[in-house]
Amino acid sequence: MKFLARVAATAVAVWITSLLPLDVEVSGGEAEWWTRALVYLGIGAVIVLLNQIIKPILSVLALPITILTLGLFALVISWFILWLTAWISEQVDFMTLSIGGFWQTLFAALVISIVTAIMSAILGARRD
Repeated sequence: MKFLARVAATAVAVWITSLLPLDVEVSGGEAEWWTRALVYLGIGAVIVLLNQIIKPILSVLALPITILTLGLFALVISWFILWLTAWISEQVDFMTLSIGGFWQTLFAALVISIVTAIMSAILGARRD
């Protein structure tokens, strides 16, 4: 259940970020409202899976750089996760996450992280 709550929180975060002027666009599922919601949930699931599988490996490998930059390199790791999500979503037919340049995507990753943390706290999907 916590996985589904994290997916829902991340989907809401991606939806909120797509409303902001950060060049983050989600396309696919334009037929009905529920297909659009499934597209956001699919992108949220990809982000959650990448955060659970790839992000810990990258965090350990980038630990010296993260220490030297006083934790700011963690934003670059979040940017990479968002970029990788966009690349994976381009490989499937039913959903596409389009991102802008580096700085806009970096701010988008920051917004997604903050909104996901707030939504996870509300939904009770925190990591134990």
